Amino acid sequence: MFTKDFYGVIDAELDLLIQKYQEDKIIKKHKSAINNQKSYVLLIWFLDFYGRISNYADFITDGDNDSSCDIVLDTINNDGNKVFYIVQSKWNNADNAEKETNKDEILKAINDFETILRDEKKIINSKLKEKLSELQLHLKANGEVKFIFLSLSQYKGNADENIESFRNQDIKTKFEVIDINRIRTDYIDRKYKKITPISPLKIHKNPEESPITLEIVQKSGCVKIEKPFEAYMFLLRPKTIWELFNTYSFSLFYKNVRNPLLQSQFNSDIENTAIDNPSYFWYYNNGITAITYELPEIGKRAEKINVIGLQIINGAQTVYAIYRAYEEANNTQRTTMNNQIFVTLRLLQSGGKDFDLNVTRYTNSQNPVQDRDFRANDDVQIALQNESYKTNIWYEKRRDEFREMPKGTKKVSNSLMANIYLAYHLQNPVDVLVNYHQQFNIQKDLNFISHKDNKNGLYEIIFNKNTSYEDMLAGFYVFDILSGENSYSYEDTFKTNIYHLLSLFKTIFTKYLKAKYDDKINVNKYIIKIYEKNEKQIILKTFDFLYQFIKNQIKNINIISQFSIENYQIIFDKIEKIKITIENIE
Repeated sequence: MFTKDFYGVIDAELDLLIQKYQEDKIIKKHKSAINNQKSYVLLIWFLDFYGRISNYADFITDGDNDSSCDIVLDTINNDGNKVFYIVQSKWNNADNAEKETNKDEILKAINDFETILRDEKKIINSKLKEKLSELQLHLKANGEVKFIFLSLSQYKGNADENIESFRNQDIKTKFEVIDINRIRTDYIDRKYKKITPISPLKIHKNPEESPITLEIVQKSGCVKIEKPFEAYMFLLRPKTIWELFNTYSFSLFYKNVRNPLLQSQFNSDIENTAIDNPSYFWYYNNGITAITYELPEIGKRAEKINVIGLQIINGAQTVYAIYRAYEEANNTQRTTMNNQIFVTLRLLQSGGKDFDLNVTRYTNSQNPVQDRDFRANDDVQIALQNESYKTNIWYEKRRDEFREMPKGTKKVSNSLMANIYLAYHLQNPVDVLVNYHQQFNIQKDLNFISHKDNKNGLYEIIFNKNTSYEDMLAGFYVFDILSGENSYSYEDTFKTNIYHLLSLFKTIFTKYLKAKYDDKINVNKYIIKIYEKNEKQIILKTFDFLYQFIKNQIKNINIISQFSIENYQIIFDKIEKIKITIENIE
């Protein structure tokens, strides 16, 4: 979703808020100044989207001659402690939304935040004065505070050093920039993936770093497995699972191949069983599998244990459904649930990344999970997807993760993207076809298998620090033009020579562009530019030249379907040697 298009989505939601709260005195005051209204309702939108806070008037501190502190919010955190959130926002019009956040605006906000911390801010607004007085008492009690700079522009790190310096002044002080790219990612998570994004209005603990206390049920003792790896199996009550998710949220599932859906029939069934038939729950549910960095020793009479580095690798839906059921239950229902519901927890000691990945793979094998699903939480996969959100071609890193798609936007699996990237950008269509035949025979996708696990694994070759979504997108655009009216399924792409043609096209097109411009031309940026402007004719002309060249070299060949690996190598070697002129293509 291009930035200008996403801005339009948010802007439309702001318009609805202006209409909804038209009787608000500040909205009425700025009736003739739409920019002032938009700036104000952006704060309302922010509180509702991230905090589910509808009583916005209690926290927005805008007032006459006081515009440097927009939200002061105090909440009770997951650990029971109060945290203050101080928000300054910068509303931008559509033109500025695509520009980089002004560094001076962030520095001004930091300076204002420092003034607040020193209790030196001159205040006219009575509401802000009252809130900041509460903040000073909170700070004196060793309380935590988080400052947020909210902007509808693109932050690219130009003030990182200043932000880090501000953070280092006090361990109890946090700072975060929420820009339009972050908002877009979170918006897509909620609306199109149906999962809850991590809220900046909440201090999140990392379960991989924090010691976690679990209350276990010892009615019949826990089972300990000694060999070949130590593990425990015991029971948990709903209250313990609720507390666990309430504290750590979706970060519990970082190593899980699936995140729980906000809404699904499966989740509803679990919730209904927990409320309506709690005594049946254990019989109907497979339980949870988790890993920890170090297994504790558990005595026979222990009712509480401490674990470090907890990650739930199977059973995310169970955890989330129990959390929702317990969250919405009344006190009587909660008592019944805790008396009658038991959930099996298998706790394994982490054996390192490879062991943990294999445990995740096999514990999820009862459902159809592909090799690419096990890579969905890798940093490189997350980064590629986040970059794709700035375009209308979204990178699907996990099957079926997008429950809806906005109009004009298309999802493309990382399986197809990996093949296109390997053939087009890395100029290796042969391995694409070898991978397919290997996959067909043993059901392994080498694009998502490490060379450590299989000598033919391609994962690190395709996905590494040099992999960029821009290079993938350029290849996909050429693939899309080459496909034309054909709507190939993933399997059907291997029945054509499309991957060979992608590789040959790039070689010819690169030579053409260098002849027309110079050696510094960025071929992929150029392809993206002309495709998105719908100026694709030069790409089609290049393919015309390529087809004619192939026919001249190999007589009586069907270019689309009769193109062997040997023929590809012959053509590739000849194209490498020839000089391409502007006239050849144009």
